[in-house]
Amino acid sequence: MKLSQCAIVLSSLLCFIPSSYADVNIKKCQSNQSSYIFFNENDMEIVEKLISHQLHDQQEKRENSVIKIFTNENADDRNYWIASFKLNNQPEQFLFYQVDQNKISEIDQKQYHNLLPKIIECNQNKQVPVYSENFDAD
Repeated sequence: MKLSQCAIVLSSLLCFIPSSYADVNIKKCQSNQSSYIFFNENDMEIVEKLISHQLHDQQEKRENSVIKIFTNENADDRNYWIASFKLNNQPEQFLFYQVDQNKISEIDQKQYHNLLPKIIECNQNKQVPVYSENFDAD
């Protein structure tokens, strides 16, 4: 009897795990009041940190990857960053970075598509990443 109860509890927990890990509380963004998008040295450090984390400083991989990194266009409100990496015939891979926690998380495609609209909600052009490599927006 105890074994079957344990199995029920474990199967119930497994149902909740996939839905709970994707839940990130992202505060409402502030829109960019300027007609310019500022990208400074701190932003470049974050970009390099994300790329290095995903591609492990392998220049050949970097040259053959389509990299798209999104964040808020407002330079004063860039706590959340999200990136996608597409390398040749491999499936697309995704990262989420939260600046205030200094934490990079690997996420799946579903999480990416749930988080991206929240992060870029205030951007004027939601299709163009704030940083990209080997990506043509046209």
